[in-house]
Amino acid sequence: MGYVRRLAPVATEPVSLAWMKNFLRVDSGNTQDDQLISGLISAAREHGEKLTGRALARGTFRMTLDSHPYYTDTVQSQLAYPPSYYSLPRYSTTLWNYSQMIKIWYPPTVSVEQMRYIDTNGDPVVLAPYTGFILDRDTEPARIFPIAGQFWPADLYVPNAVEIDFTAGYDPNPAAAADLQESGQAGMQPDSTLALGVPHSILRAIMVLVAHWYEHRSEPSTQRIDELFYDNAIVDFAPTRG
Repeated sequence: MGYVRRLAPVATEPVSLAWMKNFLRVDSGNTQDDQLISGLISAAREHGEKLTGRALARGTFRMTLDSHPYYTDTVQSQLAYPPSYYSLPRYSTTLWNYSQMIKIWYPPTVSVEQMRYIDTNGDPVVLAPYTGFILDRDTEPARIFPIAGQFWPADLYVPNAVEIDFTAGYDPNPAAAADLQESGQAGMQPDSTLALGVPHSILRAIMVLVAHWYEHRSEPSTQRIDELFYDNAIVDFAPTRG
């Protein structure tokens, strides 16, 4: 699992100011606390993202890894170096796809724009979708693999040798969906239809949390409200396997 960060501020929060004021029973003409409420919406969304492991608002992200996954075959590569067979057991497998898989965090993933890595000469090299890697959006979290029958290229042993730029996050419209066509790409299913609208349960959790912070400003505890987010949390007990 790598480190993931947003590359730009969130443009549209999943809960609008008008919707939140209606939930709080604040008159629409009363703008005195608009800045406060807007800030609380953003804070609640950020809190929910930490608890769920999801991107609750659409945005661009960068995931960094110190290297591509090594191909380690449990039968034929027990003396592989680097790394030795026993130094990286989480990638050891007789299945090509599992040993090469990279999971993309903060679903739902909309697209992966590029992968950039530092080759063994110290030069940055860009891999593009469909020609440099395969994207699987239908699993959660999404996964990327090398082109069928190939392996990830060798990296220079430096921090953050691999960077993956991607777009992820829910659409603020709960009814939104996207028919993401992959037609014409060899070795891939012809389409990938995803429901990308933010779940109503997440909207409710954000609004309840904002209301709590707005109405009980000296009571920071949100343990019971956090449980509303946990229902939508990503739980992955095998981050480097299928």
